[in-house]
Amino acid sequence: MVRSVWLPRITFTVLTTASAVAFAAPAQAATVGVASVVETTKVQFKAAAKYQNSVVLTRSGNTITIDDRVALKAGPGCKPVKNDKTRVTCTTSKAPTLLRVYLYDYADAVSNRTNVPLSASGGADNDTLVGGSAADVLYGDAGHDALYGGAGNDGIWGLDGDDRISGGDGDDRLYGWTGANQVSGGNGDDHVEVWTGGSRVWGDAGKDTIYGSNEADRISGGADYDQLFGQGGNDVIDGGDTRDYLRGGEGADSLYGAAGNDVVFGDGGNDLVSGGDGDDELRGDYGDDVLYGGEGMDRMQGDWGRDRLYGGGANDFIDAGTLAGEGEKEAVDADYYSGGAGDLDIVYYDRYQHSDVTADADGVIGDDGADGEGDTIEADVERLTGGGGDDELTGGSGADDLDGGPGNDRLHGLGGADYLLGGEGDDYLDGGDDGVEDQLDGGEHVTEPSGDSCVQWEFDRFQRCEILVTP
Repeated sequence: MVRSVWLPRITFTVLTTASAVAFAAPAQAATVGVASVVETTKVQFKAAAKYQNSVVLTRSGNTITIDDRVALKAGPGCKPVKNDKTRVTCTTSKAPTLLRVYLYDYADAVSNRTNVPLSASGGADNDTLVGGSAADVLYGDAGHDALYGGAGNDGIWGLDGDDRISGGDGDDRLYGWTGANQVSGGNGDDHVEVWTGGSRVWGDAGKDTIYGSNEADRISGGADYDQLFGQGGNDVIDGGDTRDYLRGGEGADSLYGAAGNDVVFGDGGNDLVSGGDGDDELRGDYGDDVLYGGEGMDRMQGDWGRDRLYGGGANDFIDAGTLAGEGEKEAVDADYYSGGAGDLDIVYYDRYQHSDVTADADGVIGDDGADGEGDTIEADVERLTGGGGDDELTGGSGADDLDGGPGNDRLHGLGGADYLLGGEGDDYLDGGDDGVEDQLDGGEHVTEPSGDSCVQWEFDRFQRCEILVTP
């Protein structure tokens, strides 16, 4: 079958300007938490080491209040709150533009209850970082962290550990990094990557782009148009509602387009590819794949490997692909094609340009395709299309549509009201002696005085048949 082009694995540079600043200036841990105003409009808090901090940030005008569960120290631009050792207020000369929080050891927490962007680093242990309504940047660092962006276009990095990440509202960029992470995009058009460790990812509402890790991930797109990439590992990918684009990557993947007109590629590995509802385009690519069209008019192609293709509930287009070597004596794979419940399901061999094809929709195992190929076409396929060679196509007991294509082809309608088209070449067309009207069209032929030969059964109609053959 056809050799598809494998897209190279994409590597992303994940450090934005804000994140580069945060990583470039790591703060040293102190024995007491210190709050200060820096760079005129930025409020910075370095939490105390050796304590479990729980920091809440609020705003009133140009004043930011920092409230912790342990004693704080007021640095430049800040002052302590009377009778409360765990709170300080920091006032900027203009509207505050950034809140910067450094947490260190122990299981710390920070909650941004302002509309000012927060840049927070969790440090070691299992931390909880909660953003506000602006565009926040959160780093989990080491530990199994819980990171919640809230509203705004947030950037969240889980870094080390098995993290729980939620983007919330807004167009977020979420990175699981190492560990078995659970990532939820929330509302908005999100970009999500998990790098190592089998992770669970939900795109939720919005047009999301999700990249899995090198291990077995479970990815769900949710509503709207999503682009989902499994990468390595044996992934399970569900496109969800509306039209989606799914690629399994390496590994034996299970891909479900679900509702909508989906495009689904299995890529490497022995994949299960299911279109679901809608008019889908399904490709198996490398491996022994199983493709299910589901409801809708689907286009299906198995490509390399011993594939099984099932059309489903409407009129489906099943592409047999291109023969390896285009007629040279190379190994080929035996595929299985079933049209399903539609009344005009099609199997195409039209890209076999230099090989003779034999095809009949009779369900006999291994008697279809090029010489030695061993395809199987079930009787629920109603239309067969040949390739560029001298093909022989045979219908079944029902109404069939046979198209020989280029070459000197032989078409046999057998039972039912059939339509036979010879195509280019000097063809032989026989609608069958079944007492019903067949339509025979010889098509273009190559040389004179020869031409297309059509068997003249009673009730049949003829077009472009240079030679009428008496049975």
